[in-house]
Amino acid sequence: MSSFEILLIIMGIAIVIVSILRRMHLPPILGYLIAGAVVGPYGLELLESKEEIRHIAEFGVVFLMFTIGLELSLPKLISMRRALIGLGGMQVLLCTAVALLVAKFTGFSWPAAIAVSGALALSSTAVATKQLVEQDELDQSHGKLSLAILLFQDLAAVPFLIIVPALAGSGGDSVGEVLLSRIGIGTLIFLAMLAAGRWLLRPLFHHIAQARSSELFMLTTLLVVLASAFLTEHYGLSAALGAFLAGVMLGETEYAHQIESDIQPFRDILLGLFFISIGLILDLRVVTNDWPWVLAILVSLIVIKTAIITILARLAGSPLRTALRTGIILAQGGEFGLFLLAVAYDAKVINVESNQIVIAAIVVSMAISPLLIRNSEKIAQFIKRLIGKQQATETSEEESIPSRAIVEDHVIICGYGRVGQTLARFLEYESIPFVGLDIDPIRLREARAASEPVFFGDPTQESVLTAAGIAKARMLIIAFSTPKQSLKIIRSVRRLNKDLPILVRTMDDSDLEALQIAGATEVIPDKLESSLMLASHMLILLGQSPAKAQQQVSEVKANRYKMLRGFFEGENIGHLEDTPREKIYLHAVELTDGAYAVGRTLEDLVAQKIPINLSSFTRHGYKCNEPAPHTTFLAGDVLVLEGTKEEIYNVEEKLLQG
Repeated sequence: MSSFEILLIIMGIAIVIVSILRRMHLPPILGYLIAGAVVGPYGLELLESKEEIRHIAEFGVVFLMFTIGLELSLPKLISMRRALIGLGGMQVLLCTAVALLVAKFTGFSWPAAIAVSGALALSSTAVATKQLVEQDELDQSHGKLSLAILLFQDLAAVPFLIIVPALAGSGGDSVGEVLLSRIGIGTLIFLAMLAAGRWLLRPLFHHIAQARSSELFMLTTLLVVLASAFLTEHYGLSAALGAFLAGVMLGETEYAHQIESDIQPFRDILLGLFFISIGLILDLRVVTNDWPWVLAILVSLIVIKTAIITILARLAGSPLRTALRTGIILAQGGEFGLFLLAVAYDAKVINVESNQIVIAAIVVSMAISPLLIRNSEKIAQFIKRLIGKQQATETSEEESIPSRAIVEDHVIICGYGRVGQTLARFLEYESIPFVGLDIDPIRLREARAASEPVFFGDPTQESVLTAAGIAKARMLIIAFSTPKQSLKIIRSVRRLNKDLPILVRTMDDSDLEALQIAGATEVIPDKLESSLMLASHMLILLGQSPAKAQQQVSEVKANRYKMLRGFFEGENIGHLEDTPREKIYLHAVELTDGAYAVGRTLEDLVAQKIPINLSSFTRHGYKCNEPAPHTTFLAGDVLVLEGTKEEIYNVEEKLLQG
């Protein structure tokens, strides 16, 4: 069968099935899996084997891991180290141990039991992350926790893929020697990519951006992704791991958002092919003939995995709701587990019948996983009621908001990014109390160090809004532009406080009416507001009076931006016309005992040509925006520096080390 015939068959059936499922409000991943099972060697036999598309399909996971890496900078990974290593490591260890005992008890040999237990311990990064991205939940607490565990699982797949062939006697070296060798190689590759990201990739992309060519920029991005994947795969590690590391390195640059935009079409198409290739593995006759075994493995996998992850997350300090949702999200088997079973079968570690039963259970778990993830909130609430845990009595995220910090007649700012912080400056200047809510741990630590009233909390949860004093608040502002989360917050607020003014930020007018219907008092579209600002200046420069220009702008706003609705989109080819300038950031630096700046005044530091640009200064919880030049710094003082990342790094180093 020719390549064109294969692609036509795959695309035609996938389009039909996915279209039907989308009308039923079911996720497209399920459609891809079903399409693969229908056309595969165990279905209608339109394709003889998965090898015909496997190599192309694997690129889908490569690009997925790359885009995940773009979202996770090194500081974020470091902040996730507890969940990544501790929680992820314990999850893989306990799930493997439980599955190993059960497999051995049911009659598997030790090599086969190890292969099966490893396969069942791993979850699907592709399924879980894609569904979380579609639901805008990757940045929420359960999404971040799930991602940390998934990243460790992807790393844990490497030793499993080494151990299984070694158990079959396929290699001359011992398992320990091979593992140590691969760990050493992996460490060297990581350090090399870290150095490349700092001293090679940033200058490279800066040079490419200056060429102002979208095609050259995209080609360079593809080269970096594929070269990184090839490097790690060549040395016996996962290609997806290399792509992830490349994403982390490029995520530190100012080009991360443009790179993600360029990669997305390749990722989505190839990821669809990947799920079709997974569906090709499934022998539908096994599901029908051996359904009791498939069902037993499926139910055990989901229940045991959910229970273990929930318990571990609770022990790590997560709220019950977050722990349950994390367990449900990771309850399925994964693509690396299927690959591990294929390796075990090729090495004659497991027989064909047992292999197909476990594969069927994993594929079915992946097929139903999007439905479980989509309804994880409802399932978690049901389990909480079942075990008698009420929301008011459980340890939850709202405990991070102390009651003494909440005052009456205050403003609640949901999202403490650039916009949220700008609004906070105006409120602070007018002496209006406010409370900020954010779930970014690094941003939270910086703001708290500067004594700003910002607390960890997911504002989509009613318990967090209650703890933030929603009943006595003066106004609530949604300062980020994610429509789905904004709608959740508005509905929660309206259940708790029907009359509270809600100010909502959004990118454009596409969700304006939905937000207004949900209960938003005012919706401010970023693009339309900037258009109005330009229009106002344009009219004034053309000779119209400022009062008349302001009147026209006011009329447009009074009509809910109706005049500005709809425009000719055009082709987006101008995104590289201007080389982006480096952004200005704020960074809180705490002076420790022995720091160079301790005992010195601001005048002394400036005289020593330290280019210190202070945004504010905090001592014992009291904040000063303009410290006097003769102020002597003490240990424990927090200096909020302003500047580019490079400027802040240099000043911080001099303040602490001299």
